[in-house]
Amino acid sequence: MPAVLARTNLARHIGGFLLPIFEAVSNSIHSISEIIPAKDVREIGKIRIYVKDTANIENFSIQVLDNGAGLDIRNFDAFLTPFTGNKLRKNGKGFGRFVAFKVFEGVEYESLTSDSVTTFRFKFDVYQTEEIVELSSRSGFPFSHGCSVTYSNIREEYIARWRDLQEKAFLDNLTQNFLTYLVDGRMPDTKVIYNGSETDLRTHFLKVFHHEESHNFDVALDGHQYGFKLDVSRADRGAPFERHALLFFADSRILGKGRPIEAKLGRSFFQRSDGSEYIIIASVSGEYLDRYANNDRTFLEASEKDISEIVDKACSFIMETEKDQNDQIKVGQKNDVVEVLQTHPLLRFGLAGKTVEQYVNKKPNNWNTERFVSDLSIQRLRAERRWTSYVKEAFSDEEKFKERKSHLLSQVTDTYRDALSEYVVHRRAVIEVADRLRKLDSTERMHPEDVVHDLIFPRNTDSTTTKYYQHNLWLLDERLSFVSYVSSDRTLHGGRRSAGDKIIDIGFYDEVFVAGGEGTPAVMVVEFKRPGRNDYRSGKDGSDPFKQVVDTVAQIRERGSFITQDGATIEISPTTLITAFIIADLEPSLKDLGEYYDFQTSWDNKSLFKFHKKLNIYAEIFGYNKLIEDAKKRNSPFFDVLMKDFGN
Repeated sequence: MPAVLARTNLARHIGGFLLPIFEAVSNSIHSISEIIPAKDVREIGKIRIYVKDTANIENFSIQVLDNGAGLDIRNFDAFLTPFTGNKLRKNGKGFGRFVAFKVFEGVEYESLTSDSVTTFRFKFDVYQTEEIVELSSRSGFPFSHGCSVTYSNIREEYIARWRDLQEKAFLDNLTQNFLTYLVDGRMPDTKVIYNGSETDLRTHFLKVFHHEESHNFDVALDGHQYGFKLDVSRADRGAPFERHALLFFADSRILGKGRPIEAKLGRSFFQRSDGSEYIIIASVSGEYLDRYANNDRTFLEASEKDISEIVDKACSFIMETEKDQNDQIKVGQKNDVVEVLQTHPLLRFGLAGKTVEQYVNKKPNNWNTERFVSDLSIQRLRAERRWTSYVKEAFSDEEKFKERKSHLLSQVTDTYRDALSEYVVHRRAVIEVADRLRKLDSTERMHPEDVVHDLIFPRNTDSTTTKYYQHNLWLLDERLSFVSYVSSDRTLHGGRRSAGDKIIDIGFYDEVFVAGGEGTPAVMVVEFKRPGRNDYRSGKDGSDPFKQVVDTVAQIRERGSFITQDGATIEISPTTLITAFIIADLEPSLKDLGEYYDFQTSWDNKSLFKFHKKLNIYAEIFGYNKLIEDAKKRNSPFFDVLMKDFGN
């Protein structure tokens, strides 16, 4: 045993110093359970812990006393033998009583069996040739049966921990170590008498720890399914509980010190509505931990991968219990990402079609702004590589680009200069195609407004299925390439069109910005009308685009939501600004209609605009000429700078 102890390393913190006391209390609980039915342990079982003379190291001692079975001849023989089957049957390792010699030099036992026949009192020292030295029995054992162990003479390496010992720290650590018993109501009546001052441990537990919820979960490890139990408690923040901790328990005894989990939870502490701070102390137990705890229960003999899986699953349930805190963290992270996207909108590609909220909800709670920027940049790069491959295929397959294919491909090298130049080539071609398509004769198979519509964004789809490289929203406005959600030619409820339903040619929802918004949600609707049309009349369905927009917006306001193509709901609050663009050539009848509705004319006479106060709509009407001209102007710097090397 001295050789085994020499190879055993205890932590030098307060938990290591108190480990022998924890082991003694655990042995007391097992001893009580031998003779008292489980349902009566809480009321009949007694444990007393005396901490004496803490100011005088010469007289200092800690005694743990119980009314359990005591030591009879059979279990006294087992007491002298470590790693016994007797202890294994009780879910113990049989090594705990020997750990005391790592901290104390003086170890003394006294026992009285229930028949009052077998009595032991002896000094125990594994470092002596004569390990057991019998002592004369004392009178006045407080219970009719039971056992006590007294520790004294602290070893030099733990004297510093003795100097730091305080009553509250002692009680808190004892409570933490037996958290599973206290939460389950299995803890015997336990009193701590610290320098003569008595504290009931169960009462102290209720003051310090507030049990919130218990969870049962399974984890597949080493090809086997193991069950675990998780108890989630709260404790006021303050020494010794400064940060969240997950405690592993084996055989109802703590394994080492608490595992820090603030990185998993996202914060080192939580805050109540009154401003007070608290931390989570969670305990996890199960057969796997019982099996893989080392003999002295200082650590878990398992791979870090397995431990991480247990911790991850436990933390997910902790955050279920702490849903309000989790929601606050996610709101903060969402705001961080929104701020990043406002500054660097191209990072929106990294969202891969998700809304900011959906993206953030899949990320760890401890991610900060820098981590989000890094991830979005990586995801954007991957998306652009996929897009590059797509563009190569699109140029060779899409009928719209048949006439342009040879000319476009001749302007770039076999591998393209870079993704940006490739995108600029694509943009110039799209603008030229759009310019030509708007001049289509209506005798063609498709009306020109429908062709332009499809070029800008495919009809009967939305952004959950249409990727950014499959549309050209930048023709309308650069910012629209980065909005959260786009719906094209679909009903608001996502189902088949029925009587009374309004169809938006293109509808946008954004959490970041649209049409000049600053970080607040906004909605935009776009309505296309046939180029050159000149038969508009107020109040007539199909001939009054402003009425069509107003009726559609009214339905949006009434529903208060969009349904995406994959069935998700996007809520639209009553205060959300809605911007409406009507793409229609400013022919005389449309100008008359604008005058009827009190639209104002822009400075360049190329658009009409007004604000509808009741429905909170800003509406603007402009023609295809302006759409194409503005797109050319916005992109001309790219063409001039990036295309010159390709013989533009």
